[in-house]
Amino acid sequence: MNSVGRQLREARLARGLTQEQLARGLATKGFISQVERDRATPSLAKLRLLADRLSLPLARLTGDHPPLELSYLGKSAALAIKAQEAERALALLDEADALATTANERADLYRIRGTALDELGRLSEALSTYQRAAATAPPDDPELNAAIYADIGTVQNQQEQFNAGVEAGLRALHWLDRTRPADPALRARVLTNLGRSCYGLGQLERAHGFLRQALEAATDAESLYRIANARMALGVTARATGKLDEAIEHCNRALEIWGRIQQERTANRVLNNLGDVYWSMGRKAEARASQQQCLERARELHDQLEVGIAGGELARYLLEAGKPREAAGLARESRQAARVAADHLHEAYALSVEAGAAEKLGHHIVADRKFREALMMLLERQAGGKLAEVCAMYADVLRARGQHDRAFALMRLAASRDFGRLPELIRPRK
Repeated sequence: MNSVGRQLREARLARGLTQEQLARGLATKGFISQVERDRATPSLAKLRLLADRLSLPLARLTGDHPPLELSYLGKSAALAIKAQEAERALALLDEADALATTANERADLYRIRGTALDELGRLSEALSTYQRAAATAPPDDPELNAAIYADIGTVQNQQEQFNAGVEAGLRALHWLDRTRPADPALRARVLTNLGRSCYGLGQLERAHGFLRQALEAATDAESLYRIANARMALGVTARATGKLDEAIEHCNRALEIWGRIQQERTANRVLNNLGDVYWSMGRKAEARASQQQCLERARELHDQLEVGIAGGELARYLLEAGKPREAAGLARESRQAARVAADHLHEAYALSVEAGAAEKLGHHIVADRKFREALMMLLERQAGGKLAEVCAMYADVLRARGQHDRAFALMRLAASRDFGRLPELIRPRK
């Protein structure tokens, strides 16, 4: 009988695949070479995915008919997600659904399914699946519960449900505190999520505190990915709280790590925050250079999220430089990209820059309409930080028109973070 290695090699060559193509996202070319020479043995979960890629039944490689087991189906699905084959992961999980399971196993399968749906951009389905996992997970498995609530918080941040994201993060911490020993990488992830939720709500100092804890946990975990994530987020909150030298240090450290682990797209996003820091320091030429580099690379990478963010900041720079027509054009590109990326916060921000440009060009009614639309979009998501920023922009416009009472009222809302009267203040006047 042919060995697993020989069967694998024959099937690969018959389908015209290289070792590197077969290994993509799942293993290294060297590992496949070792398996084909019978010098290494892949796990059953990994072998299942290799068989699927070769359109072979697993029994063809193993020489028998292994029973369907939850452990290997779940692990195979998780591996498929890491290899960016989320649809295949869902198919494997469908197989697992037919098997009898314990509550722990069922909850973990729901969690993996939620991750696959998240990877496919089906966020509402992912969230409901994670919530089903949370309802199924027994209380005697705190680590599983912590992982599920970490996943819930991640999706809620993506959906800009920041209050709910804070609640999920705090629940995850509760379960982690009951886990002995707790996984420091998971703790770092939860704390980073909490920092981003609080930042979205405009709770800047609280966000910075959570992110400092996240960096400590990521360092304990010796996870470069988590360290870079925490430093990148700390760069944002340090800038927002006026700690500009600290912000530059975090940004530079994050850039170095993302470059080392070859995360080009994420490294590019750090340039955006670095540009904002330079602008806050009055180093405007460096700010424009960073944002322009970020925008151009984002266009090359078709990264609509970053086109939306960097484009909006550059448009603001153009507006402040007295170039409203150029600012309006770039802000429109930014708004459209942010909409495609479902990034409503930066869509609203770009719309407010468009409003400012319209005001400079003498289109006051258009400016009012765009400011109202931007502010209501942010109010719906309770995005306190961006709300305060756009309120300040609109207040400057109203002050220049001589509407000092309305301008002062908007600034007071921005300072207090109490936006209950905002709809009344921005209602169209007859």
